[in-house]
Amino acid sequence: MQQRGIMVDVYELDVVAPDSLGRFVYRWYGPPDRPPADLDLPGVPEPLAEWHRLAARYTFPLSRDHEMLEPGSSRFWQGLFDWYSYDAEAFTAGALDPEVIERDNLRTGLPLSRFLVYAAVYEATYAPLHGLVHMDPNPETLRAVKVRLRELDDSLWQWPDPAFSYYGDDDLLAHLGPDRIVIAARHRDALGRFDGLGQHWDWDSRTL
Repeated sequence: MQQRGIMVDVYELDVVAPDSLGRFVYRWYGPPDRPPADLDLPGVPEPLAEWHRLAARYTFPLSRDHEMLEPGSSRFWQGLFDWYSYDAEAFTAGALDPEVIERDNLRTGLPLSRFLVYAAVYEATYAPLHGLVHMDPNPETLRAVKVRLRELDDSLWQWPDPAFSYYGDDDLLAHLGPDRIVIAARHRDALGRFDGLGQHWDWDSRTL
């Protein structure tokens, strides 16, 4: 599939499915560099166990902005100002894919399996090796970036605020909204797509 001459290959994110996490991680980070780990994680929801089995196969950490906590409690993803848990009562009662709860009391409406795909994309976007950031962009700059990308189809990518959305293709991810342009790339050369804008970036990994 192509759009405006841009190759689009993010099908695992357009329709988030049970295998989306593994497919995204493989596409974004490449083949794993470690053998499969024999992780015994009793009492842990299967979607979260899958994350840990997948992460154990990569030397490069899949979670770098937030901390993916070791299994032991229902809290699993910790940021500086936010944290996320799964509904432990529902899991104990038999829910195989319990809902995620933010800051202990805000129900997200997202099952753990979908939320972990969101977490993987968030980490890839907000803690990249290659990327661009511009805060408080003017509307013209924001539009110019948007037309060089494609908005991801699944409704997950407008969570938690529809004013913001994730965009991407095979080599790029972006989180765009009224107050930010955050772009991540699988490799340095992919950022050249935005050089013609003449934009001053608050952060450009190529200048470091």
